Amino acid sequence: MKISQAYSRPARLLKVASWVIAIAFAIFLNMLGALVIRDLMYAPHGGPPNAEQFSDAVTSPLDVQMHDLQLQRDALNDKIENTRIAQERAVKLYTEARESFRNWIATRQATGDGRNDPELLARTRQLDALQASVAGWQKQQNALLDDARPIDARMNQLRVQIATARQAADERYQAASRRYELVVFGWRLALTLPLLVVAVWLFIRFRRNRYWPFVYGFGLFALTAFFVELVPYLPNFGGYVRVIVGIALTAFAGIYMLRAFQKYVERKRAELEQSQTDRARSVDYEKALSAYQKKLCPSCDKPWHLGGDQVSYCIHCGLNLFKVCGCGGRNFAFFPFCNQCGKPVSDDSAVKAEQQGTQSR
Repeated sequence: MKISQAYSRPARLLKVASWVIAIAFAIFLNMLGALVIRDLMYAPHGGPPNAEQFSDAVTSPLDVQMHDLQLQRDALNDKIENTRIAQERAVKLYTEARESFRNWIATRQATGDGRNDPELLARTRQLDALQASVAGWQKQQNALLDDARPIDARMNQLRVQIATARQAADERYQAASRRYELVVFGWRLALTLPLLVVAVWLFIRFRRNRYWPFVYGFGLFALTAFFVELVPYLPNFGGYVRVIVGIALTAFAGIYMLRAFQKYVERKRAELEQSQTDRARSVDYEKALSAYQKKLCPSCDKPWHLGGDQVSYCIHCGLNLFKVCGCGGRNFAFFPFCNQCGKPVSDDSAVKAEQQGTQSR
């Protein structure tokens, strides 16, 4: 029988501390992995595409033309506004002069021929001049509006051209973004997928190693990096990749567990074909103590308490489970020391004690 460290309080604390180390190791690796996965966005040469680099090359000449036309249109707008204000002033002056003339005619006593009245002729000429001024300003305003029409038509044409160019540039930008996204996803997949493969290999080979907390921590990190950290950066088809890898890992784990169970069954079958002495020597002390606490046989893993509290042999495989010390104390067969006298329990003394107990009965 192999004697190893028992399930004592220090052993349990060591196991808890080992899991704490594994989880802490996984957390820090996840923090590092999250930073690396995020920064891989800028790993390809040139960095992520920018929408301006696709639109500026096409729309810049059109924008320059639009800017020049806008300046011309603004200048015409200023002139049109100035002529409008001047026309309004001229109209106001003409209206006031006409009302004054009418009032003057109504209150004036006509003497003689009105056509020869110098004041009447002067007022008439003044009204004609003011009316001509209003017509002149209106003419200038109409001319400026005529000049603005081709500018407006050209600006509308440029707006259509700019909108068409920007739509084409946006399509090119979207295509470049998809290509860049695929490249970055390839980099991230090339990082996380090998980590997952290495984690599976380490788990298979070294899960029972003395440094198993680091193996388990690395495994938790690899699983989190692939199935959690990679999720925000998945392209449209990235979900398929994640699901396919999950199916592959599940199938691999299932096959591995089935094979492990088959090996376990074959090993148990081979153990049961051995003698009781050989089977007892192959039982690990920790396993024996765990089986004793659960009232299971450490050889066939079946409950022995079905045979009663005073059972000595397993009712399923016949393994000797309890022995009697030379002092008469009854002990679990895998206890190295008697629970009554504290002396080592030898097989010979146990056999003799059992024989004496049988003869006395």
